[in-house]
This record gives sequence, structure tokens and C-alpha cells, in this order.
Amino acid sequence: MNAKYIVSDCDRRLLEHNGFDSFESLWNVRLEWFEEPNYRRGGWSGVSRHVLKGPDGSDVVVFIKRQQNHNFRSCLHPVRGLPTLYREYRNLCKLKTYGIPCADLVLYGHQNIGGQWQAILITRSLSGYRPLETCLDSIRRDDVAARRALLASVAQVISRIHGHHLRHGSLYAKHILVRVRTPRIPLHDKAYEFHSVVVDLERMRIRFPLFQLALDDLAQFYRRWRHRDGDWEAFVGSYLACIERKGLARGIESAVIRKCATNWTMPGQSDSPASRSRQLIRSTLHTALGRSRGDDGTYVTRDP
Repeated sequence: MNAKYIVSDCDRRLLEHNGFDSFESLWNVRLEWFEEPNYRRGGWSGVSRHVLKGPDGSDVVVFIKRQQNHNFRSCLHPVRGLPTLYREYRNLCKLKTYGIPCADLVLYGHQNIGGQWQAILITRSLSGYRPLETCLDSIRRDDVAARRALLASVAQVISRIHGHHLRHGSLYAKHILVRVRTPRIPLHDKAYEFHSVVVDLERMRIRFPLFQLALDDLAQFYRRWRHRDGDWEAFVGSYLACIERKGLARGIESAVIRKCATNWTMPGQSDSPASRSRQLIRSTLHTALGRSRGDDGTYVTRDP
């Protein structure tokens, strides 16, 4: 597998219109970094944000990830490995197959030149989506219904990923994006609609058992999210409500409550007593089971 080049059929003309008709044209273009390159694994990996011009004059915002010798190794490729972007490409394809929301793929390609791996991944920008913490900060702390609906949409996506025995492996708050959707009912009803996606899929892998992979991801999320009082319990309650196997849900609930009170605690971070956490989680679980969810996975709630 020294070379691979895959272009979305609906985006081929778009790329050609912008002069990107080959791997080399994309690799050699000079773009500003949206995120400074990471230098590790013996190579580097960086992201650029770029605006493509459509044949009709419209603007199409894309993210272009490029990397060199930023590889992972597996049983099938134990020596030279493969680009980590290849794993992200495969994970995007998996989520699309499972019907789980994710970024739209424009192009993936890699090649090996003189023993040097080069890889490119292009996805469309998730228009209207903002980081989880930014969205939560825009909602009043006393607007419990809106905050719970937002966190329910996040919990639903994460639980669906876990349901396919996929561990994200880098479940930080900054890797969860949320869009506040246009209400489908009159504004005076104060409806809230939220749609969530998870990004940065380079580390996502199939893992067993489900109990352990869920705890591993939830532990990362707990530590890497500046959550306010009640938000964590609201998220966990909604997450548990999405699990069909109630025995598994009870096991995860007990483990989360126990670990939050002990080894999940971060320096300078205060925790509620375990009994209070259990009460809040179960209260949210009861609410989540009665919440309305649309066919598209959007959670909707209304103010009283």
C-alpha cells in the first residue's frame, strides 16, 4: 500500500477548479497553519483552513491535514507503519457507514517516497458548529433545560460510537462540536435544538470489552472538560439512558460515581460527594428517558 488517492465524486470538480488535480499539487501548496504542526512519532502533522472557490463562485471552507512520517504501527504493518491520517480516514468511513454524524470527506491520499510517508486528508468545515465549552458558556447557568438538551445530544453521539465498540481515544471537550439548530417551532416557545459531532478521529480504535472502553473515554472527557456543577451528572445521566443493556448501564454508573470521587479528581478541581452525584445522575436519567428526540438525532426541549 505505497500509494492511495481517493476523491469524493461530488468534490472532484471542485478540487480541479482550484488547481488541485493531484497529490503533488496539494502537498506543495503553501498554506497558513490553522494549528501549528505536531512534531512527534519521528515526523510532523499539521492542519490548514482553506477556502475553495466553487465553479458557481461560492465559497467552500475545508480543512486540509498534511503529515510526513507521522505513523502508527499495527500487526499488519509492524515495521514501516502507516500514516495516522489513514486511520482517521478509515474511521470517518466507519462513522458514515454506521450513520453517526461526522465531517464530510473530500479527499484522502498517501504515498511513500524514498521511505518517507506523506499523507493528506481534506474534510469540509462543519459550518455552524462550535466547541462544546463555547456553546455551554453561551447558555445561562440557570437554564437547566437547555443545558441538559445540549449534553443529551453529546451523550447520544458518544454512546452510539461506543455501541460499535469504538473507543475515541482522545475525547477532549475541544474535540466535540455542537450546532444550535434553527427551531422547527415558533421562537416564542423558546425551543432548543442541538446537534453534536465528534472530531479528531486519528486515535479511534475497536476495543473490548464495552464496559472498559466506555470508562476510558469517559475518564478522558471528565478530565479534559471545564464542566460546571451539574453538567457532568447531566451528561452521564443522558449517556446511561442511551444504553440498551441496563445491567451494563448500572455497572458504568457505579464505576463513574466511584471513580469521580477518587482517582478521576484533578488538582484544583472540587467534586461533589458520591451520594449527591448519584442523585443528580439518576434525576437526569429519569428526565432523559422522557426527552423528545427527533429522527435525525436532534434533542429538543422547551422552557416551562
